[in-house]
Amino acid sequence: MFDRCPAWPEEFARRYKETGCWQGETFGELLRVLAVRHGDRTAIVCGDSRMSYGELDARAGRLAAGFLELGI
Repeated sequence: MFDRCPAWPEEFARRYKETGCWQGETFGELLRVLAVRHGDRTAIVCGDSRMSYGELDARAGRLAAGFLELGI
């Protein structure tokens, strides 16, 4: 799928998996889990603005749908 993206060196991938840092899930999957568990909790702070995990998940979903519609 990502022919031009370099793969992680095997030694790093193995270490990340062994320590539990790399669990084989996408960022979208992780965000969805966090939104379900902690939907109203603050996920992002920028100055006086705050966004909850639920809001972030919804925005990410809309962005992904827009990319899909554009063929990206």
